[in-house]
Parts: sequence; structure tokens; C-alpha cells
Amino acid sequence: MKLDKEWWRTVRYAIKERGRTVRLIGILVTVGVIAGALIVIAHGMTVTIG
Repeated sequence: MKLDKEWWRTVRYAIKERGRTVRLIGILVTVGVIAGALIVIAHGMTVTIG
């Protein structure tokens, strides 16, 4: 995957803007928690079925 200069410019701008950075971190944490919960649920179902 090749990242162009525009992508890095967007990342730097987001880091400069504190509000945007906090929002981005919040979204990433939320997605991580949801993904983790789905993995735990799937693992639990697999153990129960197995």
C-alpha cells in the first residue's frame, strides 16, 4: 500500500488540531472495544459449540 503526501498532510493536520485528535482517538478506541467484544463473543460461542 502506497501512501501519498496528501495522506500525511491530513494526519499532521489532525494531530495539530487537539479536538480532532481526541475525536480520532475516541473513534479508534470505540472500534477496538467493539471488535474485542465481537472476538470474545465468537470465541465463547466456539467453545460452547465445541
